[in-house]
Order: sequence, then C-alpha cells, then structure tokens
Amino acid sequence: MMSVAATTPLWAAATLLLDERGRDFFRRRDKVLQTFDPEAIHDLRVASRRLREGLLLFAPCYPGDALAWVLKKSRKVTRLLGDIRNSDEAALFFATLRDELDHACHADLARLVAAFQKERTDELGQLEAGLHKLTSTKMRERFQRTVDNPSLLAPLPGGVDPFVPLADFARESLDARLGDVLQLVPEARRPEHSEAQHRMRIAVKHYRYRLEILSALLEPGYPELHAAVKGYQDVLGKMHDLDVFAGICRAATFCPPTAELVPAAIAAKREQLFAVFAGMLEVSPFEQIGARVRGAL
Repeated sequence: MMSVAATTPLWAAATLLLDERGRDFFRRRDKVLQTFDPEAIHDLRVASRRLREGLLLFAPCYPGDALAWVLKKSRKVTRLLGDIRNSDEAALFFATLRDELDHACHADLARLVAAFQKERTDELGQLEAGLHKLTSTKMRERFQRTVDNPSLLAPLPGGVDPFVPLADFARESLDARLGDVLQLVPEARRPEHSEAQHRMRIAVKHYRYRLEILSALLEPGYPELHAAVKGYQDVLGKMHDLDVFAGICRAATFCPPTAELVPAAIAAKREQLFAVFAGMLEVSPFEQIGARVRGAL
C-alpha cells in the first residue's frame, strides 16, 4: 500500500488513510467473531472510534453526505461493543476490590460480580448478531466504493482545496481538536468538576485518534507525543470508570459495612488518579503537546 507524506494531496491521502482504517476495523471485527475475547472486543471498539474519527476528518473530501451511512453504522457498532465492555470492566473492578477489602464485603461484591458476568453472557448473543448485521458485506463494499471516489471539485465543503498538501490540512484539523481540549482544562483541573473531566476525556480521545490517523506526518517524535496524549486519556478514563462504579454501588443499596467501605475505597482511588492528572497538567500541558505537534508538521 502507498504511504502518505506531508506533500500528498488531501484527496489522495483521504482515500489511503480511510482505506487503512477500514481494513483495521474489519480485521478486528473478524477476530472478535472468532474469539469474543475481552481484549479483542476492546480493540474493535477502539478501531470503530478511529474509523469514525477518520470519517469525520475527511468528510469534506466526499460529495454530499456520502460517508454518513458508514458513519451511522460504525457509531452503532461502538455502542454495541460498549455494553459488553462495561460489563467486563465492572466485573473485573469489583472482583479486584473484593480481594482488597475486608472479608465482610466479599459476599456482597461476589454477588455483584456474578451479576455482571451473567450480563456479559446474555450480551454475547446480542453482540454476535449485531456485528453480523451492522458490519455486513454490504457495509464493507459500500464503504470501499465511497472511499475510492473522493471529490476533485474545488472548493470542497468549508472551502477546502482537495489538492492542498496533507500537512496543511492536518495542522488545521489537529488544532481544531486541540482547541476542544484546551477550553475544558480550567474547569477540569478542579477536583469536584467530574463532568468537565468526563468531557475532557472525550475531547482528548478525539485528539488522540486524529493523531493516530495522521501519525505518518509526525515522525520521529510521534511515539512520545502519542504516549503523552494516551496517558491523559487513560487516567481520565479510569476516573470516569470510578464515577460509574460509584453509581453502581449507590444503586446496589449495600448494607453495612459494604455500604461504607466500598464507596470510600472508590473515592480514595479517584483521589489518587486526580493527583496523577493534576501532575500531568503541570509536567506535560496540552499547550506544549500542541506546539510540538505543530512543529512536527
């Protein structure tokens, strides 16, 4: 397969990079249908998000709403995978917590783990049927036909020139995603603002996937830049998971001592993660990451 470079015309880069994302998505779909392994499910979910980000990134290169149908399908796949991922993560977390806490909590947490394990079993059938339906041969063929036929008429939607060098387009599109992150930092750095931290997690995720799609332009410093962004996403994601787990505990209406010990343990873990997040903002601020990305393009 041809590779892209800074000078590759936008229309050509769109076909190459979207084809790459599509191949990755369907390869990982096939692995899930063979194994239903939790790690394979996670990888497919990430691949579906990368594909969606690629579709949004290069949508101006295609006439009308040519990519809308595939975007809608991939969004449904992400949601379908999210259900079983949530069950996997909850079962793993509460099983680990069961082993960490006082023996008096074991029975309550064991019942909760068993409930999530049962949910996963029930969701497996839905996942298999849903993947066959949503990622059919029809979707693959329509995706490929669309990707192979970008518009060469100028200007594209938004005044984009299809012949602009990819690096110029990448610089502007990455700055747009970076701006979404930066506007959330002031509020997210306050410990009590969990909603801002959740929204920042989503913004960081979009920025990360856009970096991954355009990674060929960011060498040789890409691995370090990617690690910094992924580090933010990981810690913010774990904080959000803990918020979800705290809500699960409230809904479970545990009796003492579980009702006191489990929320306290979750709150302590979240406090530790927030300290890590706050440290990252000081050591590797997003303004600095953005400047390094722009300098690489």
